[in-house]
Amino acid sequence: MADPTWLGTISALSGTVLGGVIAAAAQSVRDRRTRRYQSEARWEKAFVDGVAEFLSASDAEFRALRRLHQASPGDERWHGLRNDADDAVEEAERKSNVVSLLSGERTHPVRVASRSMREALRELQAAAHDGSVLSENEVDDVRRRWTAAREDLLRLVQGIYVSHGRHPRVRALHERLGSARTRSSGPGRRE
Repeated sequence: MADPTWLGTISALSGTVLGGVIAAAAQSVRDRRTRRYQSEARWEKAFVDGVAEFLSASDAEFRALRRLHQASPGDERWHGLRNDADDAVEEAERKSNVVSLLSGERTHPVRVASRSMREALRELQAAAHDGSVLSENEVDDVRRRWTAAREDLLRLVQGIYVSHGRHPRVRALHERLGSARTRSSGPGRRE
């Protein structure tokens, strides 16, 4: 017959091993969830930062193009303004590429919305490269289309992240996009 102390020892050891295996499995699941959450948070932060930087660059692009169209080609400042506008267009294009990269496929709504913002300013860019100046009414029409596309992009990004329901990130998104919105449409804005 087996010694009763061995049965108690084996029972205690098997209970300890089983408890350790269960604890390790639970910790592994928890670690995977934590890593996935952190990875999503990093991507979402990069995406939100990319959209905010694109909005800022697009605002600067519009202001530079508007200043260019307020001057005349014979003006001594024309070439400097044209260089500034070209630099602003280039910067906005870079930031747009970051948004495109982070948003994924070509039909992603944020990518489509950012593209529509860029398309709204193409008329100003084309006129600047031709050396022609648009009338104030034409510039205002472009501004209205660009502002509508910008507001659509803001609503879309806010809607995507509000639907996720992750409060700290949603709050950070609203703070970041809200500050970008007030910078671009504040009463003391210079164009």
